[in-house]
Amino acid sequence: MLKYAILSVSLITVMAGAIIAPAIGSIAVAFPDASGFEINLLTSLHAAFMIPFAFVSGFLCKYFSKKAILLLALVLYLVAGLGGGFAPNMFILLCTRALLGISVGLMMPLSTTLVSDYYDGEKRTSMMGMVSAATNLGAIIAIMIAGVLATLSWNATFYVYGIAAIVMIFVVAFLPRKAPVGNKIKSGKQAPLPKAKLANYAIMMFLVFVVFYSIPSNMSLFLQESNITNTILTGIIIAACSLGGFLGGMTLARFQKKLKVAYVPVQVLLLGIGFAMIVFTPSLFLMGLGVLILGFGYGSLVPVIFDGVSKISSGAQAMVAMATVQSFIYLGQFSSPHIHSLISNTFGDGSVNYSYTIMAIALLIVGAGLILKTVYNVKFTKPNEIAVPEKESI
Repeated sequence: MLKYAILSVSLITVMAGAIIAPAIGSIAVAFPDASGFEINLLTSLHAAFMIPFAFVSGFLCKYFSKKAILLLALVLYLVAGLGGGFAPNMFILLCTRALLGISVGLMMPLSTTLVSDYYDGEKRTSMMGMVSAATNLGAIIAIMIAGVLATLSWNATFYVYGIAAIVMIFVVAFLPRKAPVGNKIKSGKQAPLPKAKLANYAIMMFLVFVVFYSIPSNMSLFLQESNITNTILTGIIIAACSLGGFLGGMTLARFQKKLKVAYVPVQVLLLGIGFAMIVFTPSLFLMGLGVLILGFGYGSLVPVIFDGVSKISSGAQAMVAMATVQSFIYLGQFSSPHIHSLISNTFGDGSVNYSYTIMAIALLIVGAGLILKTVYNVKFTKPNEIAVPEKESI
């Protein structure tokens, strides 16, 4: 049951910002005096508070148990999430969004470091994959339920945040309060955190989210450019990306075991294939399949990066390392639409189609190059040199 306690926390982190998306239009009607800027803040303000409080979470872990911090974060999550539905004005509503960001910021590093605390080796890699799957599953469930509740009223949409109460029960019942075994094993004098390797992982995470987040942020515009304005179809195609991420996380351990050092190059190539199917195929079915494949590549790469971070850090260092890498997730999310727009406006016609095309070509070239490099290294490396790959490599 420990596994389910950890996964339940992952289930509610990523979905936090997406829950109210279906109700934004209704909220704008309910608060006619609110500016367009304030309405846009409803889906972005929480992210501004998540990054600093991810580091606060690491600081608090020096003095309090992770279980205590997690329970505090869940209480704040419930207050902020459910409280938003009772906000009498836009100022109070924005305050609840800020508080939600604080709660998720405290939770995010814990959801991944708990895996490294209680699992090692292949089990840890498998759990990292399941954490990634849980975050994508949470996004799918949240958007579906919120969409239904939004038809009742904008207030009802916030009821989805009540799922945190179930998560709290799992944490109270099944998550140990004492120091985990992993920390005891790694206790003692710690080696300095390898900053160069951590920077590499952070940059990798940033690039993955610059690529991946162009789907939820720009896909509806891309479909409009293709004269597809059916909102149901748009929702299904975007949801296919989260479904692909779920499948990628669930199958991580199995495919990594088979592909070994070729695993990451193959996933990068899949990202390129996904974008290629989106921009070069006229069929809606193939386009949706391309989004699914792209999501699969993203869902496979993210847990591998987190797994790599867990291998180069431990104890308090792990909290700092995870917070650093996770901050680059939000930086990548924020930068993604701007980078794609810059590429398209500078070198093309300003369309999403152009930026997707450039992304497809670049990822196919990089993926194919990485696969060729991997094949070359395996072919010309002595057997005893490839039998035990570096633990930190991804």
